[in-house]
Amino acid sequence: MVSFERSVLRHAIETQVSDIYLTEGQNIQMRKDGVLIPCLDDIPTREFMQMVLKRMLSEERRQSFAKKLDIDFSWTFEGRRFRVNAYFQRGCPAIAMRLLPDRIPLLEEIQHNRAIFDLLQCEHGLILVCGKVGSGKTTTVASFLNALNHQRPVHILTLEDPVEYVFQPDKAFISQRELGRDVLSFASGLRSALREMPDVLLLGEIRDADSMRTALMAAESGMLVIGTLHTLRAAEAVMRMEGFFPVNERDAIRTQIASVLQAVFSQQLIPGKTGGRVCLSEVLLGNDTAASLIRQGKYGQISTLMITHRRSGMMTKNAALDELFRKRLITSEVRMRFYEEEQM
Repeated sequence: MVSFERSVLRHAIETQVSDIYLTEGQNIQMRKDGVLIPCLDDIPTREFMQMVLKRMLSEERRQSFAKKLDIDFSWTFEGRRFRVNAYFQRGCPAIAMRLLPDRIPLLEEIQHNRAIFDLLQCEHGLILVCGKVGSGKTTTVASFLNALNHQRPVHILTLEDPVEYVFQPDKAFISQRELGRDVLSFASGLRSALREMPDVLLLGEIRDADSMRTALMAAESGMLVIGTLHTLRAAEAVMRMEGFFPVNERDAIRTQIASVLQAVFSQQLIPGKTGGRVCLSEVLLGNDTAASLIRQGKYGQISTLMITHRRSGMMTKNAALDELFRKRLITSEVRMRFYEEEQM
């Protein structure tokens, strides 16, 4: 049977894949530049999968996996960190691994919209980074936090499941709390976060009304709160936030969102001109006009707002495509493939 370390992990690192998929009875697959590719002819057996899991999981985590049938964790191999999800499919163990970059990228290496750099000066409010799974949200957030770490003497507190990027404190004091290791539950971590007096709070994925309510409360209290959502467009993100709550609460929630929202970045990764992928970011900034539309629930007008307020830093998907093409980061074919009809 194939050597997991030599033939799988080292090959993944050398070829810079993003994801690895393993399960009993199927070819090992790797994802590179968004495309799934068969890795090896050898097909993992149950014994192979059990061996891999034994190497990755502590006894405590093995017991949790057996009980809950899936588990998220970070794992390090030869200095490289992986985000791992182990689960069962058709009664067989399976593993999905995300290879994290060997360093936290500089913000200017992955983001091509100047608005995000201006937000480094924000001291309070809510910033959302949105996109589907695999769109680079975690990397954008890590790069933003690391830029803050190098610029400002602030307390950065993160709640993560699991911790993915490990920060090296510079000017900031950094507390990274991992679910299951440093905090019992996301809810208890949110409650205690307000007592740990951070200047900057990373919530990770905002999943429900409780986490959304805490994010709004923290932002109102003077913290800079950063969260992620699985939405594709900036306007959808605001609708999603409101949608966590019962109808009878939504007027008040819209008012809260309008008062604290600093920005929404909705991003996806698209093919780059010279290979690899580049980040395409749609940007909604929380100015007075945006706040008024949000309070009134006029989400259909947000796209028009983003078109007419281009000079302030807002950017629609099409404008972002134009910018990437102007900088010669994408081809004209890619630009047109992702273009959408915009209505004024």
